[in-house]
Formats: sequence, structure tokens, C-alpha cells
Amino acid sequence: MFRAWFEEPKRTDSGSLLEAVRAITRYRKLLTELIDEQTPQCGKYTRYELWARGLTNALDELEQSVYCASKFRAEVTHDQEEKMSPEERADYRRHVYFYKNGFIRLFSILDKLGYFLNDLLRLKSERVKHKFSYFTVLRQMKHRNAEPGLEGLLYDIKEQYKEPLARLRQKRNMEIHLVNTEMLDDLLHVDLCRADRTYIEDLDANLNDLEQGLEMVCRTLSTVFTYVHHRKKT
Repeated sequence: MFRAWFEEPKRTDSGSLLEAVRAITRYRKLLTELIDEQTPQCGKYTRYELWARGLTNALDELEQSVYCASKFRAEVTHDQEEKMSPEERADYRRHVYFYKNGFIRLFSILDKLGYFLNDLLRLKSERVKHKFSYFTVLRQMKHRNAEPGLEGLLYDIKEQYKEPLARLRQKRNMEIHLVNTEMLDDLLHVDLCRADRTYIEDLDANLNDLEQGLEMVCRTLSTVFTYVHHRKKT
């Protein structure tokens, strides 16, 4: 959708994004076949199909946010807002918008996936924490020894992306619960003795974390839905 802004063709999925979309699509196709059989379980299958469809749409929106954040970041050349032209400052603000949108959507996808797994595997994570996260669900899988093959794969992915995810989660928490990322820029980078200078954060480092987060989400979704598709077929 947003690629039209930059006069670019529609996205062609590839790599881990393509694998994730394919894995979810296969699972949805299987669910549709089961729904068509009109068994007593068709209501549950319909719920899972809607869940999987929502994750597909959310993944598309996350990728678009990362794409736009990258495109607008390329237009920013100064590290101080005071040195930017009005056009560059507008592109910086657009970058910040899509960057924030990206990391908020990233954790939203993971939490939606957590609720899906909690329901599918009957983990009862809500007894541990009323508003539980994907990471709570992972711990609950290990505690209950539920699908240890899947839990091991997901844990390895989480650990591989542990550092960028920790930084992104801190930004998400600051954005939602404390102060926004622009205020964090000020707190971290403004020279209190030279308040006329406002340094921005390391945009390349931030963007790299977000791209790593997208990769983590794609690999996680691909792993989950490949596993549950095989589990359902067997």
C-alpha cells in the first residue's frame, strides 16, 4: 500500500516474510477444510482461522511500517533538528511515526500469538498473569512441559534476538506507559548547558533493531504455524 508513495511496485514477499505468510496460509487452508466438514469442532476452527487471518494482516502492517521507517530515515542527514530544513524535519517526523508504529505493532503481534497459543494449548496463562504476554506464554509452555519441541524452537529464536527486542520493548514501554520517544531523545541527548541544540537518536541503530524485530516475528510465526499445521494433520 505505502510503496505507491515512493512510486515503487507492490511488495513481492521473500525470505522469512514469505515463509511466515506461507505457513499461516497453509494452516488457514487446513482449518477451512475442517470447518467445511461441519463437525462439532467447527466453531473452534472458525475462531482459530480468524485469529490466523488477523495475524497475517498484522504482519503485513508491521512490514509496511518498517519499510516506511526505512524510506524516511534515508532522507534524514543531520543529527540535530535545528540543522534540518523544513522538508528534512518533516521526513524525520514521518520516520519517527512509522518507527514507533513498527515497534508497537511488533509486540502486539507477539501478544496476539501468545493468546492464540494459550488457547490452543490450554496453558491457562491468565492464572499466572491476568494480562499476559507472549513471553509469559513461553514460560508457561516450559513450566507445563507443553509441546517441548515447539517451546525449544521458540525459546532459541527469542534468545537469538534478545538484545534488540529488549531495546525495542524499553522503547515500547516508554512510549505507552511513561514518555514518548521524542522526549526520550531530549532526556538522553540534549546538552543541558546548550538547550538550543536537540540531538536525535541513532536512527540507523534504531532501524536495525526494528528490522531484527521483524525478522524475529517472521521466524516465530513461521515456526508456530508450521508446527501446529503438522500437529493438526497428525
